[in-house]
Amino acid sequence: MISLNKAFYISIFSLFSLASVKAQNKVPFGVVKAEEGYAMVRVHKDDYRKIVDKIRMKTGDVFVYVKPAPGETEWIWIKYPEKDDTDKPFVRYDSITKEGMVNKNRIVFVDQLPKFTPSKSKNGKSLIFTDDTNPKIPGNQRTKVIIDIYPSYAHIKKQEKDAEGNIIKIDKQKTWGIGKELPEGMTEIKSIRVQQPGRGSVFVRDAIKNLFQPTMDFDNVGVTALDQDHIFLYMINGSGENRYVTFWSIKQGAAISQIIYKNPE
Repeated sequence: MISLNKAFYISIFSLFSLASVKAQNKVPFGVVKAEEGYAMVRVHKDDYRKIVDKIRMKTGDVFVYVKPAPGETEWIWIKYPEKDDTDKPFVRYDSITKEGMVNKNRIVFVDQLPKFTPSKSKNGKSLIFTDDTNPKIPGNQRTKVIIDIYPSYAHIKKQEKDAEGNIIKIDKQKTWGIGKELPEGMTEIKSIRVQQPGRGSVFVRDAIKNLFQPTMDFDNVGVTALDQDHIFLYMINGSGENRYVTFWSIKQGAAISQIIYKNPE
């Protein structure tokens, strides 16, 4: 029996399953375009489309898209994490444990949304994404997302390793993009900033902590928007067996959620 009081936040929506993403460089995803409400999560028609969950759907929520629902035309199969009822200003998900199919009419694919224009700072250490969709807006008033990438000082911080010798924590927090050793000349994300007229923010530290070897290749990073209040940033970072994917949802100028998972090449 499904509890009507239990709400779930849906994170990240990729056009490929987490397994098949391994062969991809791009990571398209999609978001809820409908008004706030609830949706029933079901299993395939071979089991009479039985309801297995009830999830809260808000404009701008992001899904992991696995595949078209078997034998269906109006349903898609998704994966999503569970969220408790406590509202938090920011939350990071590094696992996706629930799945089922939902009606696709509420979804818009992010690769169909307006993309921000990428550029680099003069010193080459920052990636800048600018909303150029409305040419009537002066350049200094356009929305920007700026990622600052600098050399890492992780080598002077306390490390924790697992039984196989992999570095799993630095400063007591999980690490991404590294294995048993810290690479020579390693970089990390130092800050991510959102600039909008009348509002903006710097991402909280928990949203960027220990994200090593971030990409500088615009083929592996992008920003897109549903509207001025709902902006999405994704990156494919690291390389080889240490590659990982991370997504952030930005609402009204501030990061509200992130999903991150390993994505070995």
